[in-house]
Amino acid sequence: MSGGFTPFDKNSYKESKRRRKQALIEERTGRILPVSNPRRRYIAIISVGVILAAAIVFGIFSILKSNQKSNPETPEQIQTESEMLLTVVDSANPLDKDYVPDLETVNGFRVNSDALKPLENLLKASKENGTELKIKTAYVSYDEQEEKFQSELQKLVKSSKYTTVRAEAEVLKNTPHGGQSELQTGLLIEFDFSAEGSRAFLERSCVEYGFIQRYPENKTEVTRMNPSDSLYRYVGSENAKAMRSYGMCLEEYNSYLQKQKSQNNLKKS
Repeated sequence: MSGGFTPFDKNSYKESKRRRKQALIEERTGRILPVSNPRRRYIAIISVGVILAAAIVFGIFSILKSNQKSNPETPEQIQTESEMLLTVVDSANPLDKDYVPDLETVNGFRVNSDALKPLENLLKASKENGTELKIKTAYVSYDEQEEKFQSELQKLVKSSKYTTVRAEAEVLKNTPHGGQSELQTGLLIEFDFSAEGSRAFLERSCVEYGFIQRYPENKTEVTRMNPSDSLYRYVGSENAKAMRSYGMCLEEYNSYLQKQKSQNNLKKS
């Protein structure tokens, strides 16, 4: 029969039309077609591989980033805070006479603004613990420090057989000249331990708030100062943790960081 379709041809045409319509619907709705041939199967495998690789890379990146935050081992990570936090002040590294840090007031005492919040939190924690810490001395200006030194010198000269030169050497072990005291940074705090248990609380909790005992008994040869259990220096929490971990005083820690920095620079060059 010419010029027409057999029933079989019509059914095939209808089936083909139905399939084209279904394909359009699938394309519009984004429905994933079954993997029914080698090419589609190959594309699916490639896609899954790419997704898995991306997930692995993201996971590794997240772990590395987390480790960087929890393990500050490099000088670059440790020294992220103000450079003044780690500045050693002594006769070899004096401050200018007109140096005055950014100061804030805590309980009537002026302190470096970098130490404000940590100090407030430390004092609050001690109070809540029932062992209230009190500040005895904080920021001292250049002129005030020099006046204090001269006063201590005259007392020692009058009350002993020391010569002025010998008396000065003795006074400097506890009371530096103006410009040579870290009290001028506003980061060195002298605490009052009149409240029972306050000394033990500070020794136990100081690092958590970024403070270190500035002149430990076992570091006098390095600091060249008599030991003091009441003078604490704010250095930042990461620095304080590292110093306790390494068993270093501020002078030793500074030397360590400088060596690490020099070694890193050599590797880069």
